[in-house]
Amino acid sequence: MFRMKIVATLAVVTVSLAGVRVQADNGTIKGKVVFAGNAGDHKRTKLNTKKDPNCAKAKKAIGSYSVVINKKTDPMTLRNVMVFVKEGVSKKYDAPSDAIVLQQVGCEYKPHVITMMEGQTLTVSNGDDTNHNIHFLPKKNQEANFTQPKKGMTKDLTLLAEAPFKVKCDVHPWMGCYIAVFTHPFHVVTGKDGTFELKGLPAGKYTVEAWHETFGAKTMVVEIATDETKEADFTFAP
Repeated sequence: MFRMKIVATLAVVTVSLAGVRVQADNGTIKGKVVFAGNAGDHKRTKLNTKKDPNCAKAKKAIGSYSVVINKKTDPMTLRNVMVFVKEGVSKKYDAPSDAIVLQQVGCEYKPHVITMMEGQTLTVSNGDDTNHNIHFLPKKNQEANFTQPKKGMTKDLTLLAEAPFKVKCDVHPWMGCYIAVFTHPFHVVTGKDGTFELKGLPAGKYTVEAWHETFGAKTMVVEIATDETKEADFTFAP
């Protein structure tokens, strides 16, 4: 009799818990970054790498990254655009345990644009048989300036939250990339189709920014409800 009473009590508790709805942060802002200019005015130029014979003998030519247009999309879109929530995030988020890797390979920085979280590890790696110099030009973080003379060398760094800043190689002047650091996970870089998606947002009103190294920045305000997905396209017209 005593045993049956315990089972019945547990059943009531289970039913009670099953009736509680847990609110998840499932809002999404997605869209594309459209290029409304003339693609012919922004052809990628071949960069002169003759200063370093190890770079000059690369199997394929290195093209400029200042403007990379996805010509096969309709409408045309832009690569290497940071899209991120600039205002409206109130919750605190832990940094991912996975490191972001900045590679020096083929005498290029890959990826060309990086977004990451404050406290997340940035691993700088040399994949070339030549000396590279890594020179960070931040305004908030401490300036970093170090060399990696041998292939396979790595160095781990952690950075404070900061708007996009440039990284250059003093040995190879054509090498450059950009890094931005955030206190939240709502940031992404557009790729081959020029699209972006910011997932896992709580309901609320957000200022979203799209940043490009050549065309500057554009912002818009987007409000989403719980579990809602909203589209927000940005257009850059030089």
